[in-house]
Amino acid sequence: MIADRSAEVALARTAAPAGIADSATVLVLTRVGFVEAHHGTNGFTCAVFRGFDGATTDPNFWNSKVRSPVCLNPPASRTVLPNLMKRAEWIMAGVNATEVDARTKRAFAAHEFALPAMGAMAYMLSHRQNLGGNDPHWMPHLMFYYDRSMPASAWGAGDGKSPIIDATGAAPSPLMVLLVPVPQWSDGTPAALH
Repeated sequence: MIADRSAEVALARTAAPAGIADSATVLVLTRVGFVEAHHGTNGFTCAVFRGFDGATTDPNFWNSKVRSPVCLNPPASRTVLPNLMKRAEWIMAGVNATEVDARTKRAFAAHEFALPAMGAMAYMLSHRQNLGGNDPHWMPHLMFYYDRSMPASAWGAGDGKSPIIDATGAAPSPLMVLLVPVPQWSDGTPAALH
């Protein structure tokens, strides 16, 4: 939890360029999950995701230092975000990671969780991000969401030579997440891509 709600709002807005983030809806994490702190007008939604918003197999799943400012575009806000919000709600209620996976699998099978809409993507351009691990500030990037009906290799991702990175988590989610590094942070300062 971030004690200062306004600080969390400000951090969430660093995920995308100001022209997008300033008019976006902003969510903050509470003891019951994510709630709206500011209602936007452009269909984008910014939030600060935590380690537990990722795959349960990620070594940073319980890393309390993880702060991932993300700003989802309208298609991702409609289809990807509700799934992430429900998973955060379960975690905040004390549901263990194994049961979160089981519930996620059932929710997708029952079509309670939607697959990503065409064009679903998100900005992760915050120079203040902390993604955990050895390189917590990694690099600014865009995330594109697809279902797994077409393998990442069809996009040229995952071979170690392509600029497209396959960040798809382990099952039970049928989502494929592709990352594309970009050369600058949300404030326009250049980033060293490595």
